[in-house]
Amino acid sequence: MADLTTLNLDYDNNGRIFTVHPVLISDDRDIVMIDCGYPGQLSKIRQLAKEQGIDLERLTKVIITHNDIDHMGSLAELKRAYPKIEIIASHLQAQYISGQQTAIRLQLAQHAYAGATEHRKGEIAKLINILNSVESVDVDRQVSDREIMDVCGGLQIIYTPGHLPGHISVYHIESRSLITGDALVSSFGRLEIAHPKSNLDSQQARISAKSLSMLDIDAVYCYHGGLYTGNIREELNSL
Repeated sequence: MADLTTLNLDYDNNGRIFTVHPVLISDDRDIVMIDCGYPGQLSKIRQLAKEQGIDLERLTKVIITHNDIDHMGSLAELKRAYPKIEIIASHLQAQYISGQQTAIRLQLAQHAYAGATEHRKGEIAKLINILNSVESVDVDRQVSDREIMDVCGGLQIIYTPGHLPGHISVYHIESRSLITGDALVSSFGRLEIAHPKSNLDSQQARISAKSLSMLDIDAVYCYHGGLYTGNIREELNSL
């Protein structure tokens, strides 16, 4: 039986603490990490994993749900530290993660800068610099919707676009657990889609989230909000 471990990874943004929740799925053969925090967080990830009894030297795969800075920020550091790990993402997201195409968030920021007033340009320029700090990493394996990976009790890839094109969630078949990336967030004891301002297409995000109710789910691991074990089917249908 594979173990699922959530890392409570804090990020200090000018005194405001944000917490994200990468997930590690491990058995005797593999350790799979799903998403990996902001840039510069490898040492924190190592420490948190060690506190949970997990040695990252055994890490074999990293699945990136999408290329936002808080989900793939430490990916290049991980790849340098553990060069044998396999980087996995959807076909659509691979082009942004690898740097073949400019990240969508960066494209939006650059477009906003071009049309901004002088007063706002300084603020947007800071955002552009932050987004440019994310290093590109080659994707070793591109996965398709409903594809099942024979690892750690079975991992099924579920395409959940809306937050970004090509966004994926991961369903752990053995434990009936769903790792959602930003397809869902857990907030105040409820499941919701991500904030509309963060979604490229909130209507599509809602459709993707509701489609997850077809799965047999005992636990939901949200990157923002952590583990949720309430009335999952009812919450998803209410979306």
